Amino acid sequence: MSKSTPASSTETPRVKAGGVELAVPGPGNFPEVGDRLRTTLFEVLTPSTNRLLSAYVPQATLTELTTGKVGDGLRHYAMLQVPRQAEYVECTPETFTQVLQGVESSMGNLDAKIVGDLGDEMNMRLKSLGSKSIEINRPEMLGGIFKKTDVSGFAMLVAFKQGERTVTMATTLAILRVKQKLLFAYFYKKYESPETVRDLSKDLEKWTDALLSANK
Repeated sequence: MSKSTPASSTETPRVKAGGVELAVPGPGNFPEVGDRLRTTLFEVLTPSTNRLLSAYVPQATLTELTTGKVGDGLRHYAMLQVPRQAEYVECTPETFTQVLQGVESSMGNLDAKIVGDLGDEMNMRLKSLGSKSIEINRPEMLGGIFKKTDVSGFAMLVAFKQGERTVTMATTLAILRVKQKLLFAYFYKKYESPETVRDLSKDLEKWTDALLSANK
């Protein structure tokens, strides 16, 4: 995996996808986690079909993770990924429309086997790190949340069980077309109420606006 170009606190991180350099500002004031955490912890959370480009957490969480403190787990984080099969393929407006149509048609019919396979893959990685296995329940799809030129957002609720502890995460996904590249932006937050999804959806939209604006 290519490394994010080092940046000061006032500079926007940069990565390459399919040989194309992209500016990848984080959501809000979230800093990028850096090479060590990105290539260990956040790689575990990335399906093998995608390549992780960058990951972001609140500054307080980053400080905890850097010092080896996990607390009660990741409650709020974001990741930007590129699908491996499409990384070196030009994403035309027509291709992007086809991708969105495929996603929209499958949003309410996510195969339980796919969820199970993702869980098995994640648990293999967790085992290699000496961590407890996680059970992923079938997501509750909430549908589309916004749609603009070159970006479309979706929301769902996903429950994760580890031991006796179950946590439901509000999960938002944006599919973007940036510099002819197809990207996936994920934004997660521990679910507390319907307002969690509403606020996270707004934050995802702001983040994708910033990603598109930074790469004009």
